[in-house]
Amino acid sequence: MNIGHIIVPGDAPRELWSAERGEGVTASEALAVARGGLKARQAIAERKMNGSTFHGNAATRAGSAREAALLDEAMEIIPGIEPNSALWGAHDNDLHRATPDGIGTDEEGNLLVVEVKSHEWGWEHATIPADHRAQLQWQMHVVGADYALYGFEVRDEDDQPPIEGAQWIRVDRDEEMIEWLVDRADAFISWRNDGCPAVDDLPDDVASALDEWAPLKRELDALAKREKAAAAALRKATADLPHVERFGTVGMGEAGGFQLSVAEIVSIDEERWKDDDPTGHAAIQQARAAIAMAEAKAKRLYPKITRRPSLRFQEATSV
Repeated sequence: MNIGHIIVPGDAPRELWSAERGEGVTASEALAVARGGLKARQAIAERKMNGSTFHGNAATRAGSAREAALLDEAMEIIPGIEPNSALWGAHDNDLHRATPDGIGTDEEGNLLVVEVKSHEWGWEHATIPADHRAQLQWQMHVVGADYALYGFEVRDEDDQPPIEGAQWIRVDRDEEMIEWLVDRADAFISWRNDGCPAVDDLPDDVASALDEWAPLKRELDALAKREKAAAAALRKATADLPHVERFGTVGMGEAGGFQLSVAEIVSIDEERWKDDDPTGHAAIQQARAAIAMAEAKAKRLYPKITRRPSLRFQEATSV
């Protein structure tokens, strides 16, 4: 494994760290760079050129304040971990950059990176979010780590850390994802070096298929917008017909007909149940929470991944 190198030491001035960070593609940008369309790439390039206008809020400051405590927890799990504030560059391309929260070695001598997250009350994720997973894979690529340790906590309603501590998940290298992230990052860097052109240099077969699809999609979207407005007008026009709210209605005209149906969905009135049977309702709520926690754990231990491709249209910008 090729080990990365430090671009900016942790004790360097913040201005230097920010400037050098903006030169490359960083872990927090990895997924946005890989998946983003033209507008997303333009926004990222502009932030790199002019600096970010976001300087944190109460939530991010609270999360940052917990970082040291979470790293202390990580060091209890693996004593060889040390906090990191240095900006690292990949061995093969130092424009691939990252600043993991921690770096260290385990008892077997494996190099690992650590990323910690502290979330506000109400944050729910059974698995590692996609952007965090990409962030970890990018950090492993940049540093040359064998695996990553991901720790997260959800603060309580009083903004206090959980009594039981953070949850810790080992994340192994996903070479296919790393290869994809590297390919897309290099494409972004080349695009930026070429002056951020508004049109990509696509393979001939892709360009030809796009030229056929784009005008049809644009026309379809325009028709869908008109149809949505016309359907809303028809619903409004039928709203005062007898019993339409419960049973719907039908009608036929010279241009065609319509059938307005109403589906009844039965759900539980939680408030009525709670008022009528508070003990029974509380028991079910407790069971629901236990099931949710068990399923969240099972999803982490026994993930079943289903991939569904989605094709979205992006309007061209003027050159």
